[in-house]
Amino acid sequence: MTELDNSEKTLAETLITILEPCEVSLAFDYHNRSIDVRAIGTALLRWGYDRDSLARDLWKRTTDSPQKIELLRKLLRPCDARKVLPSPESGFVPRRPRTWQDVRLKFLLSDDLRASVIGWTRDFYLDLLLTIMAPSHTPTPSERNTATRNQQTFRSKLFDRDGVVSLIGRVLDIRSYPPPSDMTYLSAAPLQGAHIIPFSANSHPELRRALSIFAGQSVETLLTGSQINDPSNGLLLDVLTHQAFGTFRFGIECQDKTYRLRKLYPDILLPMSFSLHNDGDELFFGWKSHLVPRPSSLLCNVHLAIGYVLRESNAFSMIFSILEDEEEFNSGNTDGDYWLVTGASYLERKLRGLAVSNYSDTDRPDGDERLVKDNHFVTAG
Repeated sequence: MTELDNSEKTLAETLITILEPCEVSLAFDYHNRSIDVRAIGTALLRWGYDRDSLARDLWKRTTDSPQKIELLRKLLRPCDARKVLPSPESGFVPRRPRTWQDVRLKFLLSDDLRASVIGWTRDFYLDLLLTIMAPSHTPTPSERNTATRNQQTFRSKLFDRDGVVSLIGRVLDIRSYPPPSDMTYLSAAPLQGAHIIPFSANSHPELRRALSIFAGQSVETLLTGSQINDPSNGLLLDVLTHQAFGTFRFGIECQDKTYRLRKLYPDILLPMSFSLHNDGDELFFGWKSHLVPRPSSLLCNVHLAIGYVLRESNAFSMIFSILEDEEEFNSGNTDGDYWLVTGASYLERKLRGLAVSNYSDTDRPDGDERLVKDNHFVTAG
């Protein structure tokens, strides 16, 4: 006989348990695709930078009406008998004589509670994961000169901090040839100032809101105004490595002021220069000048955590396909019902992040340069 599971669980563990597979469907449709709520929601709660913050945000969504609170009271008992719903701190156990299996099934059979979980996951999928991987729009002619100047200033500060050879891949900035005699490098290419969190966050309040919950602290002041172009939000990368970073195929972990390279996918999905690096190699930012801020540990670790969520939820390939479909839509290469589906999804995503934009496209490398993938132009943050 299987032992009944009545164990004590934290809030995050409780919500992960509810998201475990059972006979109740848990998905939403977007862009003519079925998105697995369990995979996305579980990955957020397990791999998010501040998992407790994400769990509290989901809990807030499931306790936003008296009807939902009453349903939860019938299913869950706070571990601290003095506490009552809906503000947990010490965790939950099932209401006797229920088990966690009972709780999961009855929770998901409630239309209101199931809709809360689906809505929360859908918001993070659209406002965080999909938006942060999406390319920025092309600047208008009046914006282009300002964009180029801003990018050059941003990049020059990174050269002052890290020199003219990228720390990842050992690529020499081709505009700096011949290099100083003490520089060692393996290839030469134009180096670009890459934002750790994309510049597009500056004009996407919904993305900043989602990032703040994901990080467990406000990132508003770090990602708006001149701060978005601060060297603490920047790396020097060649074009292919920039693209790989912007699509979360690798990240940088910062612990105790030590930076380490983290590969999120096999070398075959990374630029060839990554064969020079082992996972966990230390990176020495600021060796040329300590006067220029080194990469923000918070922003590096948040970027890395998003990469883990994308990988563990298998959302990376799905989002890439959606963005490629949107590119085809914007190029006018879709028609019929598929055009309508793609257009409606694209419009919804754009409306969610609608705001007065103070856009200057510093993510666009060197003005009008664009990254090339499979004969398509794409950009990366």
